[in-house]
Amino acid sequence: MSIDTHTLIWLFPIAFMFHDFEELILFEPWLRKNAGEIRDRIKNRVPAFLEKQIEAVLVKSTIEFAIPISLIFGLTSLSSYLAVEYKEYGFFLLASGAFFLHGFLHLGQAIALQRYVPAVISSALIVIPYGLVLYWRLLKEGIIDISGLLVCFLVAMALVIPFILAMHKVGDYLYKKALSLLIN
Repeated sequence: MSIDTHTLIWLFPIAFMFHDFEELILFEPWLRKNAGEIRDRIKNRVPAFLEKQIEAVLVKSTIEFAIPISLIFGLTSLSSYLAVEYKEYGFFLLASGAFFLHGFLHLGQAIALQRYVPAVISSALIVIPYGLVLYWRLLKEGIIDISGLLVCFLVAMALVIPFILAMHKVGDYLYKKALSLLIN
């Protein structure tokens, strides 16, 4: 039985959530155990501004981490909706491309640290296989060609770090606003 392209596109937000459930559930306990080593490994290996941003993420609670993930989930859903309902594939291709490449990032982290990292299992079992099937289908159906796909991957790579940092900033703002409304 072959899955149709629209269903495959709608699987993007579902794949995203399975991946991020693993990350959300295991990130905080994993970080408590490994934060010191992570700090040591990034010190002087990344630009100072990025080191500061990574440090800000390393001290987040699960709820603080869940807010930007929720925002990104909304955007993955919107990108799928626009692709299926309006055949506007650009945003979907950038979002799914960033997600696909993000899966390889988790594999690289696990290899570099020589241990399990949150979301490496779902990266290997869901993110990367989903991306391979998705892009094979999109290429086969002529929705995109190889050069267009490579351009999407390059743009996604260029935008992913600023995008994730921006989502964390928005998430931090929303978290503080929600806390102030609930406490006052």
